[in-house]
Amino acid sequence: MRKRGRTALKKTLLSLLMVCAVVISLFPIYWLMLTSLQPRSELMNSPPRFFTRTPTLQFYGFAFREMIEEFLNSLSIAASATLIAVVFGSISGYAFARYRVGGNTLPFWVLSLKYFPPVVAIVPYFLMMQKLHLIDTVLAVIIPHLIITTPFAIWMIKGFIQEVPRELEEAAMIDGASQLGVIRIVTLPLIAPGLVVTALFCFIWSWNDFMYALILTRNVATTLPVAVAMMREAHGLMWGEVSATASLGTVPIIIIAIILQKYLVRGLSLGSLK
Repeated sequence: MRKRGRTALKKTLLSLLMVCAVVISLFPIYWLMLTSLQPRSELMNSPPRFFTRTPTLQFYGFAFREMIEEFLNSLSIAASATLIAVVFGSISGYAFARYRVGGNTLPFWVLSLKYFPPVVAIVPYFLMMQKLHLIDTVLAVIIPHLIITTPFAIWMIKGFIQEVPRELEEAAMIDGASQLGVIRIVTLPLIAPGLVVTALFCFIWSWNDFMYALILTRNVATTLPVAVAMMREAHGLMWGEVSATASLGTVPIIIIAIILQKYLVRGLSLGSLK
């Protein structure tokens, strides 16, 4: 009986701990949504209110009306950087995994680019883009993003491909498939969940980037994170507008995660079991 009581107590404490962790994790999102729905007269209440009886959509009207261009800039930059990174990552990852190009040294060198401090490269990037007359263009932001997302994609996809048995590819080649046919018909479908996970992480990083977009854009190609940081008025931040725009900025990530949910679990666990 004592053993059962201890087990039940442990389960109860674990459940409470999990509930607390979930509440702590979700509270900033709840506060963000609440601030975006509160009327301006309630934003600076002291003590703060954790609910509102008079929700308003006026700040979302501002976000859809004034921030749609920045939203589309962020979307095009993140989507382009993700697509290019996954394509090049698939090709390079296959070469590293199957032909051991560069041995063990080159893949680690490629991975090290992912952890290269962006602030070190921002001045050379700025001078290069200025020389090419690309400042304040979408391309000026996509190029440095690829330096971060492509090495990550290569390393991730390389690991996924290594988990695919060579025998499957050899059997397809015996049946008459070319090398490209084997990759397209056998390898890529088997690692599709891993490609989805890789693409999602690349998209999130590119979508959230602030520094490159801040330095390499002015007015035309400004992204959503930069636009949010610039929302100021005489008395400080425009809290309602900032919250509504930030909430709008979370929509693509949430939609993509929901649509690809069934692939995410498989992709994150790909290669964990032999």
